[in-house]
Amino acid sequence: MNVDFEQAAEEFIQKIMKEHYLNGSGLKDTLEILPIYEVYGWIFERPTVTKALKRQDEEGRYVATFAADGYLDASVKELTEKVTNATTQATVEWQGEEIPYRRASVVIANEPDAGKRRDLESRVQARTEEMNPDRLERMQKLHGQAKDLGFGSYLQMYDQLKELHLDWLLGRMRELLDRTEDIFDAELDHHLDAIGMQKEDATPADTAYLFRAPQFDSLFPAEKLVESLKKTLSGMGIDLDSQKNVRLDTDSRPLKSPRAFCAPVVVPDEIYLVIAPRGGQDDYKAILHEAGHAEHFGHVLPDLPFAFKRLGDDAVSESFAFLMDNLLKNHRWFAEVMDTHGIDDYLRLTRFHKLWMTRRYAAKLNYEKLLHTASDIGAARNDYAQILRRILKINISDVNFLSDVDDGLYAAGYIRAWIFEVMLRKHLEDYFGALWFLNRGAGELLVEMWKDGQKYPVDVLAHRLHYERLDAEPLIQELAR
Repeated sequence: MNVDFEQAAEEFIQKIMKEHYLNGSGLKDTLEILPIYEVYGWIFERPTVTKALKRQDEEGRYVATFAADGYLDASVKELTEKVTNATTQATVEWQGEEIPYRRASVVIANEPDAGKRRDLESRVQARTEEMNPDRLERMQKLHGQAKDLGFGSYLQMYDQLKELHLDWLLGRMRELLDRTEDIFDAELDHHLDAIGMQKEDATPADTAYLFRAPQFDSLFPAEKLVESLKKTLSGMGIDLDSQKNVRLDTDSRPLKSPRAFCAPVVVPDEIYLVIAPRGGQDDYKAILHEAGHAEHFGHVLPDLPFAFKRLGDDAVSESFAFLMDNLLKNHRWFAEVMDTHGIDDYLRLTRFHKLWMTRRYAAKLNYEKLLHTASDIGAARNDYAQILRRILKINISDVNFLSDVDDGLYAAGYIRAWIFEVMLRKHLEDYFGALWFLNRGAGELLVEMWKDGQKYPVDVLAHRLHYERLDAEPLIQELAR
C-alpha cells in the first residue's frame, strides 16, 4: 500500500458518503454511485485487495477490512444503486393518496387506529417483496465474493477481519436472552395492554406505535429539540453553535430516510447530522444518538492516518451515540436539561424499549449467523420469522428477511457498543458523579477519546478505562433489573 492508495481511498469514501447523505436526506431522489466507482474502482481490484489482506502494520487490519469490504461492495454496486433508488422512489397507495415508501414507517408509527396501521403495514410489505429479488441477488453475490477472497464464508470474513469474537458474543447474548426472559414477558404484556393489544395479535406496526408514545409528546416539544441538544453539550463544555463542521439537518422532506443517520463526509471538517422529524421522543432520541456520532467524528484529529480517521471498529462511534441517547433514560437529565419531573411512566417505557432493541439485535445476530452460512439464502427467510417471533413474542413477517440486514455484520457492532456504553457510562459516573453530563471534566475525557477516531477498538478502550476486558455482565444486569 502507498500514500496514493490511501489518498484515493479517503476521497472515495468522501464522495460515496456525500452521495448517501444527499439521497438519504431527501435532497436527491436518486443514488448515483456508479460514476464514483468508475473513477476509484482500481482500489478494489483483486491484486490491490490481496496486497491489503497481507498487511501486518498497525493500520493494516483496518485497511484490509476496508479493501475487502470495498471489493464486495464494488461487485454489487449496480444492485445497490438499483435497490436504493427503488426504495427512494417507491410509493404506497393508502387512503386515496400516494405515500412515499420511505415515509410510510413514520405514518404507521403515528397511526392510533390498529386496523389502519396494519393495512398500511401490509401495503409496505408488498412493496418490500417486490424488491426482494434484487436484494437476494445482491446478497448471493456478496457471499460468493467473500469466498472468492479465500474466506470460508461471509460470516467468517467479517468475524476475522473485524475481530468480532462472534462465538463469545453469541454466547453472551444467549445468556442475556435467558436472564431477561421473564421481565421482558411481563413488560411486553404491560405496555401492549396500554394500547389495547395482546402480544399474540401484535405486529411491528403496533410496537412502532407503542414506542412512538404520543401520550408523552408534551415532554418533548418540537421547539426545544435543538435547544435541548445544545444545552446537553454545553454542560460538557461543548458549544455546538461554534462548531461549523457539524451541520444539523432536521428539516422534513417527503423522500428523507425515516432512519436518522450521521454522514461524516470529510472527517473532521464536514459532518452532517440528519433526522426526519416524526414527533415526540423519537426525535429527541435520534438527535442525541446522531450527535454522539457527529461529535465523535467532528473532534477527530485532522492529521490522523486515514485508517484511524475513517475506518476501525464500528462499535466505537456507536458507543458514543448510545451514551448520548441513553440520557433519555435518566431522570436527572430531564430535571436538569428539560426542567421536567414526574416521568416514571415514561422512564418505564423507554427502559423497556432498550430491552426490546437489545433482544431484537440478539435475535438478528442469531439469524445472520444462519443467513451468512446458508447454502440457500432464500430458505433463510423462514429462520428470520421464527427466530424473531420466538425472541420478541409478536407476529413477525418473513418479508424483511433481507431488508432488515445491514452489511458487514453491523448487528454485532451494535451489540458490542451496547456492552461498552454501559461500561463507559459507569466510568463517567464513578469519576464525575450522577450529573456527569453537566461536568466539563467528563466532556474533556470524551473529547480526548474522540480525538483518536476509531484507532482503538472497544476492547482496548475498556482496558484504558481500567476494566479487565470487554464485559457484557453490566449490560445484562442493567436489562434484567
